[in-house]
Amino acid sequence: MKSTICIAEDRPVCEPALRLLLLSLDLHNTEKTISLFYPMANEEFLRWVRRFAQVRVQTDRLRNGFEWNVKPQAMMLLLEQGFDEAIWIDSDIVVTGDVSRVFGDLRSDCFAVTEDALGEDRNDENALRTRLWGLPVGRVLPFGLNSGVFRITRHHYRLMERWWELLQSEDYQAVQRRKWAERPVHMLGDQDVLTALLCSREFSDLPLFILQRGKHILQFNGVYGYTIAERTRNLFGDGPIFIHSFAGKPWSEQWKSESIREYIKNVYLDVSPYTLEAREFKTEMGTNSGWIEPHYRLSRALRLLGLGRRELVGLPVAVLMDMIRAAKGKRGSTRSRRGR
Repeated sequence: MKSTICIAEDRPVCEPALRLLLLSLDLHNTEKTISLFYPMANEEFLRWVRRFAQVRVQTDRLRNGFEWNVKPQAMMLLLEQGFDEAIWIDSDIVVTGDVSRVFGDLRSDCFAVTEDALGEDRNDENALRTRLWGLPVGRVLPFGLNSGVFRITRHHYRLMERWWELLQSEDYQAVQRRKWAERPVHMLGDQDVLTALLCSREFSDLPLFILQRGKHILQFNGVYGYTIAERTRNLFGDGPIFIHSFAGKPWSEQWKSESIREYIKNVYLDVSPYTLEAREFKTEMGTNSGWIEPHYRLSRALRLLGLGRRELVGLPVAVLMDMIRAAKGKRGSTRSRRGR
């Protein structure tokens, strides 16, 4: 099976994260082609990226917009270019191992997608998104889905087509111009549309493999992003392949602490598993990497107390936030049954 990893980015401010992802993929996934859509690439970046023989840089802009809504368009294009399998990875992710450990044994008709972060799902019944799109419901998932990592084959071209059609609809495009808090749940972003489709009758027979939060992927969603349970699981078992820093971007933070809440959030970014993983690649990034070092005395102390291990560094903050979340009645999402 001819396979590729797909990455797309159009924000120069995110180039440090993009470089970090490429370095981690080069370390752990040297046999897999990487298709990079980066229309903002300058000459310096293109010189830097030549070190990676497996990277195919495509600098032409994809049609009809970019940002996160470009995902189905990019994946369809790769299938049209002759690939049998494409694995999407968001640019704010770092990998810690061979992605074949997650996707290698999947059936070709199985669609792989990711469990959303703790606290992100606003509805227990995710078929609500399907009904709000006016689609017949075919199944119900116990939690929302995240499109930070997903895998398709030629079996899923129609799903990508439908996803792209809805993302290009006038209603969705109008909603995307609103503030986040003003958007309806089925149009918050691209992954809510994907969840709606996967719960619809049209795609209800499509087998799913869902990457489990804490096991396959760390969804670092700010102060609630790495729980005690997840840390314990990682400490006594295999660590996750993907670390996703989607709430808080340490490479572009201003590191101002105008309140206790902001201070705690920034300290937690300093000791996040993403930032800690980045230390291995600091000298190879060839661009701004100062953000990888701790910015506060408390951050420095937590790194020392945790012996540099991502499961232990930041543990005191995780205990505090788990207690606060429990007091507020928040609960982690129910785990799904997963099949291959």
